[in-house]
Amino acid sequence: MKRYFFPKEPEALATGLYRARVRLLCSLFLLATPLFAAIDGTVLNGTTNQPQASVALTLVKPGAQGMQTLGQTTSDAQGHFRFEHDQPGGGPQLIQAEYQGVTYNMLLTPNIPTSGVSVRVYNATKSAAAAQISQHMIVVQPSESQTSVNETLIVENSSNQTFSNPETGEARFFLPPAANGQVRVQVQGPGGMPLSRPAEKTEEDNVFKVNYAIKPGQTQFEISYVLPVGSPETFRGRTVRIKGQPDAPVRLVVPPGVTVQSSDVRSLGQEPQTQAMIYDLTSPAFTLNITGTGTLGQGDQAADEDDADRPQVSENNPPVYHHLGWLVGLGMGLLGIAAVLLYRSSPVRDTGR
Repeated sequence: MKRYFFPKEPEALATGLYRARVRLLCSLFLLATPLFAAIDGTVLNGTTNQPQASVALTLVKPGAQGMQTLGQTTSDAQGHFRFEHDQPGGGPQLIQAEYQGVTYNMLLTPNIPTSGVSVRVYNATKSAAAAQISQHMIVVQPSESQTSVNETLIVENSSNQTFSNPETGEARFFLPPAANGQVRVQVQGPGGMPLSRPAEKTEEDNVFKVNYAIKPGQTQFEISYVLPVGSPETFRGRTVRIKGQPDAPVRLVVPPGVTVQSSDVRSLGQEPQTQAMIYDLTSPAFTLNITGTGTLGQGDQAADEDDADRPQVSENNPPVYHHLGWLVGLGMGLLGIAAVLLYRSSPVRDTGR
């Protein structure tokens, strides 16, 4: 027959040991609650330096199956916002703020507090003067089977506005007809990851535009395509500017073993490390007579040639993903231990037969 012990005095419920174990349970529960915490903060306008109202915000979680939407809200008159429920198991998560047709991203990793988050947006402008091209480089690498062309634009936006003009695009480039419309474009914004973007035809023959808002900071455009090769080869191209955008020098780079003859270039010498020849393009429209073959970075170039007509974005989970299961298991385990301790310290328990 089981015997049960009942405390004679109600005060026995408040013994020091019992209270200590209750406090332990509460502490462990609070330790686990950040995994299920809400997210709140303020939207700040970097142009006006004031809180921004009426900004649409979406909380998403990146994963192997794409972006999972966890919640949507809008900033109030003071710029405040709140997502009541984040994803069980913690981050990383992404806050996307839509303002004046531009999306701004705020990445939340597990080590970032989820309360008092600051999301920054900017007023948009259609003036291309805000987007200064600081570097413009065209790399031509002929092989025995094809010629690889990589055009790089590094754009600096030192203003406090975002350049966004879908009509003209935020970058333009010339694609030779011999490329047959096959081109890969990757863009990397300030503090972001490289993303593939489509190249869209414009009203000008063989001129394409890229729509990607240029936020304050540095944005890089990488344009890659291949052309059939001959020996010697004549490469005809041109540089394209958006109206109102300041001019910048354009550098032509060819690997060692490749020679260029043209009245449209001026030699700037050889780069010491790669031995590449660097030229200054002196005309917006240029014709190059190229002989020889060569590459800069054999491994990278081979990958570029294989994937030139297949735009891809590689998505890798941050390292914390490898530990999320362990972290959740640890939290639940601690709660279980605390529950056992609480039961054993209960004033009503089994004392045996």
